[in-house]
Amino acid sequence: MKKLILYTICFMLSAVCFSQVVKSGESFINVPVIEGKVTFLKEIPSNKDISTEANYKILKEWAIINYGKDPFISSVRHDTKNNEFIAKSRIELLLPANSKGVREKMVMRYRINGFLFQDKCVLEVTDISYLYENQANDKLLPRVIRAEDFITDNALELNDNIQEFRVNTRKSTLYFLNEISKDFEGKFGH
Repeated sequence: MKKLILYTICFMLSAVCFSQVVKSGESFINVPVIEGKVTFLKEIPSNKDISTEANYKILKEWAIINYGKDPFISSVRHDTKNNEFIAKSRIELLLPANSKGVREKMVMRYRINGFLFQDKCVLEVTDISYLYENQANDKLLPRVIRAEDFITDNALELNDNIQEFRVNTRKSTLYFLNEISKDFEGKFGH
């Protein structure tokens, strides 16, 4: 009986964790929180016509092209043993126009990890934070803002002076991640 209960609990937990995974051809539309962190997961089939080593080579090339060119913006590390890369990067997001017609900017820092797992290629984006330097809103926002405190569903429920700013930051974040996702899928021919 104890084993049955343990198996049921493990199955339910794994179903909850993996229900956040976006499959090939799908877009990010929500901001998933996994184990207390905003984590975006994209899973696509690896190329079955070639070896694992050849798939890893494609993954590594994609990482170098996107994260290995400018050390002032990003850094990338490769792990051939585990068929993965880990990169840290940043990008300046241009937010949609707010109700006053102003388009603000926000610097987003993030960690991106790509790896092969069985017959899948997985892209994970996590450790997202934002740097905000607008003098007019300095009293409203800290200089560094964690995604968990700013773009999640719970954060958007807060009814304060910066709710529109949160919504626009979320929209730009999702747009950027969907562009990365399309490029990633394109590299594998999907």
